[in-house]
Amino acid sequence: MSAFFNQLRHVAVAKAKFIDENSLNDEEFQCIAPITKQQFQDLLTYCDPVLQNGRHRYIRRKDLLMFLCKLRQGLSDEFLKVIFDYGSKQNVSTVIDYVRRALAQRFVSENIGPRSITRQDFIARHVTEFSNILYNPQPNEPKAIVVIDSTYAYIHKSSHFRVLRQSYSVHKHRHLLKPTLVVAPDGFILQIFGPYFSDSRNNDAEILRHDFETDGNALKEWFQRNDIVLVDRGYRDAIPLLQLLGIQYEMPALLGAGQRQLTTEDANASRIVTKSRWIVESRNGHFRSVFKFFANTLCLQHAKNLDEFYRIAGAILNRYHPMIHMEGATAQAAQEILERSRIPNAVQARVEVDNLTRRNAQWRRLNHRDIPEFPLLDLEYLRHLTLGVYQINLAPSYIQDKVLRDNDEEFQLDKHLNEAGFLRIRVYSRFRNAGRHQIFILFRVADDEGIENADDADPITGYYCTCQSGARTLGACAHVTSVIWFLGYARHQVDVRYPDPSLLNTTLDAANRDAEGHVPNAEIEIIND
Repeated sequence: MSAFFNQLRHVAVAKAKFIDENSLNDEEFQCIAPITKQQFQDLLTYCDPVLQNGRHRYIRRKDLLMFLCKLRQGLSDEFLKVIFDYGSKQNVSTVIDYVRRALAQRFVSENIGPRSITRQDFIARHVTEFSNILYNPQPNEPKAIVVIDSTYAYIHKSSHFRVLRQSYSVHKHRHLLKPTLVVAPDGFILQIFGPYFSDSRNNDAEILRHDFETDGNALKEWFQRNDIVLVDRGYRDAIPLLQLLGIQYEMPALLGAGQRQLTTEDANASRIVTKSRWIVESRNGHFRSVFKFFANTLCLQHAKNLDEFYRIAGAILNRYHPMIHMEGATAQAAQEILERSRIPNAVQARVEVDNLTRRNAQWRRLNHRDIPEFPLLDLEYLRHLTLGVYQINLAPSYIQDKVLRDNDEEFQLDKHLNEAGFLRIRVYSRFRNAGRHQIFILFRVADDEGIENADDADPITGYYCTCQSGARTLGACAHVTSVIWFLGYARHQVDVRYPDPSLLNTTLDAANRDAEGHVPNAEIEIIND
């Protein structure tokens, strides 16, 4: 963004205007547009004339550049009028409409949608070997694999009461519209549906059903029996439709009636699904990071054409941006994941047989001096143990809240459990006077010279947490990961970065909580006149 405003300053000094891309170098151009200068030349060839009032309106280079700047930086029409030397704000709005319609004619249809790519090409180019082995029960017969999820775009309030009601999301507590993305395992966008309203009648399952019923059979004809769809739990009511179409589905497991924790098998299967589901969430994030237009609250004028704006942006990502590469996602890694998912949780079995969760304990707050025999770990091992970086990225926040500061919840260590290589920790709420979860970790004891049995490459031999997903052996929940990260890695480092708490020091708090989150016991007398 700073490069963008620096260029504005240079132009002002030179008394020039943004007439075409030649006034910008490559770095400056990519601050203005979501593509390179060479890609701009290619995109310009798709700007076919637009018919308006019986006359053809031709798209100039400046018009396309202004439109791309609108998407890239989300600038107001008034600002675009000045820097691109248009006569009025209305003129800018009209040009945006022309360019949008021009790109929607041919560029979108050739770069996004089931008619833009055959199923065979999709499988060959965008279904990774990693995903094929992980989700396809017959990997020798490759299938189309897609991930489906909805995203959202905030909009201004409408004066139309029905629009106002149907666009309000009780989950986000804001007015928004919901496009739905169908994405390949490498991030290629097969289709964008919607946008839909965001009230309770437009939940994910209803949206998916509507997509398949109103898409003119394009998707039904494109998908074949036993193709695979990855969805989250919000799509559970649409599962009968997928089964009717002969489409296999992968969805994180649901808790049964009266069930408080997923079984090891269900928790591991859920982790296999989420291993690739982040791809669609990453693509959703690209719409806001690459195109800041979608990160803003959209005016109703643009919200009316949100479908075309989204499809144009999706087509740009497909044609000009690299696909998403998952580090370490190889065929060998997929086989290892499947093998690890079949490992039972021996620590859970011991906890349940010995009834360790109910055994008397001497609880004390966990600190950096505890358990000096815990093995020293590196980030590579932690990433392998947790099957990724998501829980590792959460660990600093957990530790900051539950170890480094005296918060309402804290990690407490059972000092009564005197067994080498085995520890018991609980997440304890001081305000509720109750333990939320208990954590059990089995590890190889380290001495002054390193880990005992150093030939064994696995210093952490087992773990179990009583939280919903804590029984899994494929990866670990955030509670287990945070404790292992702190004891085996963070406390041995001098430059660990925790979330910045400075806002707590510069922002007032009417509850008068101190830096640790405590509320003083001072009593305030209220006098009624």
